Amino acid sequence: MTMLIDVDTLPAGARGARRTSRFWAPRPGAIAHLRDALASDVVLVRGPAGVGKTSLLRQFATALHDDLDLGVQLIDGSVTAPADLDRVARAFTEGPSRHVLLVDNHIEGVGVTSDDLLDMLRADAELRIVVATRYATGMESPLVALEFDVHVVAPNHLRMTRDELALVLELNGVETTEAATDELAEHTHGWPALGQLASARLRLEGMPLRTRDEAIAVADYASEALTTDMEERLGIPVTDEVRLLAVAPFINAALADAMGIDSRTGSTAELLTQLQRAGFVWPSSTRLVLAEPIREHWLRDISAREPELVASARVRLLDHLVSAGESLLAAQLAADADQWQTLASVLRTSAPEIWARDEHSFSHLLARLRTSAQTAPLPVEVLLTLDPETAQSPETPGLVVGALSRLPDAKTAAVGNLEALTLRVSLLRAAGRFALATESASLLVDNLRRNRDHEPIAAAEGWYQAGMTAFAMGRLRDAAQLLRQAESLAPPARRIRARGAIAVIALLEGDVRGAASIVEEDLDDSWLSSPWGEGLRIAQAWLRLEGGDAASARTLLDAIPSTHGARELWPYAASIHALAFLLSGAASDALGLLRTWAVRARSTPPSHYQSTQLLTARAKVLIALRQARKALALFEGPFALSPATAPAIALSQLYAGRTHDAFVMSVKWGLHHEPAPRAALESLVVSVVADVRLNGVTAHRTAAQRAESLSLRHDLWSPWSAVAPEDRALVLQMLSPAARERVTELCSFFASSVSVPHLTKREQVVLAHLTPTSTIADIARVLVVSPNTVKTQLQSLYRKLEVSDRSSAIRAAHAWGLIETEPEA
Repeated sequence: MTMLIDVDTLPAGARGARRTSRFWAPRPGAIAHLRDALASDVVLVRGPAGVGKTSLLRQFATALHDDLDLGVQLIDGSVTAPADLDRVARAFTEGPSRHVLLVDNHIEGVGVTSDDLLDMLRADAELRIVVATRYATGMESPLVALEFDVHVVAPNHLRMTRDELALVLELNGVETTEAATDELAEHTHGWPALGQLASARLRLEGMPLRTRDEAIAVADYASEALTTDMEERLGIPVTDEVRLLAVAPFINAALADAMGIDSRTGSTAELLTQLQRAGFVWPSSTRLVLAEPIREHWLRDISAREPELVASARVRLLDHLVSAGESLLAAQLAADADQWQTLASVLRTSAPEIWARDEHSFSHLLARLRTSAQTAPLPVEVLLTLDPETAQSPETPGLVVGALSRLPDAKTAAVGNLEALTLRVSLLRAAGRFALATESASLLVDNLRRNRDHEPIAAAEGWYQAGMTAFAMGRLRDAAQLLRQAESLAPPARRIRARGAIAVIALLEGDVRGAASIVEEDLDDSWLSSPWGEGLRIAQAWLRLEGGDAASARTLLDAIPSTHGARELWPYAASIHALAFLLSGAASDALGLLRTWAVRARSTPPSHYQSTQLLTARAKVLIALRQARKALALFEGPFALSPATAPAIALSQLYAGRTHDAFVMSVKWGLHHEPAPRAALESLVVSVVADVRLNGVTAHRTAAQRAESLSLRHDLWSPWSAVAPEDRALVLQMLSPAARERVTELCSFFASSVSVPHLTKREQVVLAHLTPTSTIADIARVLVVSPNTVKTQLQSLYRKLEVSDRSSAIRAAHAWGLIETEPEA
């Protein structure tokens, strides 16, 4: 049977010998966790006074009584002599085969030591030891971990759950409400001592717990009582300097020194030792965590009496934390103190480090900054750059304009304020003021070239913003040069952000090999999966598309969120995303996809060059849907003939039946304007198809040879996907065997568009008047026909669109590009 040794007759003076109150709630969750943890050799239950370690060990000892093959011994480690362990070991050998030693109040160097316990483990292979302590022990040593499995119980497993607190209140006979219990659980932080103190106060005074205010009041009482009790254990008076420790949840000697803590009786290290001995702090091997009830009480007290002292301590602490690499802690402290400008500054300089340490905390900090409704330039720019919700919000342009009004003008900033000038360039571009952004970017570049003493991270951000401004204006080669300057100075995360933009530029120009070398070099970089790696992931998806794997490209692009550098690459991501749809058999969904991207892009007005990229992508989709005339109509007005639009216009002319015009334009822009390789190849492909249509097998091979040479030189083959199925056979005859094999492997834009509905003119007229609210009688009255005629046309429409109701018909027609009105929401 189970052997439960001396649980009720512990040595005199042992803490565990005190009574267990009938008002203490069972802790089934924590007990279950301890049961699971017994798979390890050593289980460490570490925490400050009041977290319920002793009660938990006593409950655990009782719970183990049900195991008939287990011997259990509970001792107080601080009063048990090492020699007494021999008696325990002998008792274990006489009892069941498996043994558990529960050690409460373990203090290294007092009573039983860690070495004594480890010697017991070495002598007994069936022994497991559970140690409750306020201190870091020798059992966390890496050398010990090489020999034994050590499991440290996380703080959340020691804290009381909301349901356990409710049971404590019930055992104490306290009348409660759900809302009041929730509030009490929140304000007692799951601290068992606080829950018991609050429940006992309510029981003794016969008070109910019905409202949130009552819960807050009794929680404050419990917190003050616990804090006062623990302060009495300290050997020094609790001064304002000591209370400043509550400014930081994590403390060590370096942090305390940075805040100017004076323990008055000795060194800061001695103060922390006293705090740990008195049970104020959660032990750790590197730094201590001040018990939340005490921290909350101290911080509230000193903030009310000495706000200037708290503010100055925070400033010194944040500076120390950032310089010491503790950016996450600095950001959390700034957020807790509502210092939003400071939080934005920490995020702007150290966001990658914070994200890498704790992605959830990173998102939480951004949410805190967003909900603070800041309109200052730095917080706005940080949110625009890092926060997905801000990046997509329709309110962002107005927010950016307001932030811009609070910055100095460009010439003033250019004199010596690099940060203000960099912010100005970024915000002007985000507001859609590209001419002013270009002017400010020129001043920024001059500043960077004149002054070589800027901090590397500030200079790298300046070069990046200047490069992205040139990119937005379509000056791709200038942009690549500026971004390479950023790449050379930036830390790892921002370096990969710049490299992603450079790779996208290379792909826009048609340098597939150059882009592939960049992406392949960074495939194993740990930052690739981070928000700063989104640009590189867009380039990776594009390369897969170039390699003919449209389905894989779609999968990657579907996962691209709207943050960081990817926000300014949206137009290019949208273009290749639509192309991936065309080449993977989803042409009918491509227009809807482009509209989704367009809605997203409204939060950051695109430049003329970026709008051109979206427009040419839309034109290709319409061409694939056999609506080339509509595609041609897109290029009227501000998007007339230019090097960026010429290939798409020529392609539209080709499939709109204007073959000769397409041939002339494609030859002119493909051969005589020296465009980038991609634009040249797209024009040459159109000229080859047009020549074949005009002259058949007698077509000239010069354009085909030039196009083939460009494809081979840059490994650029995707423009050949624009060849329609009806032209494919003759075009392939114009190519060499090697090129013919590559082009044959490519899918066509038109592969999924063979089922595009063809409507009669009368059906198109009815469709144009079809809305979610219009009736058959309304349409008949407008068209001056009978309702039966409209019914007949609608039935034909439904059949061709393969739908059964008008809402579905409108959505389907919208997807196929048959109507331009917005679909029903």
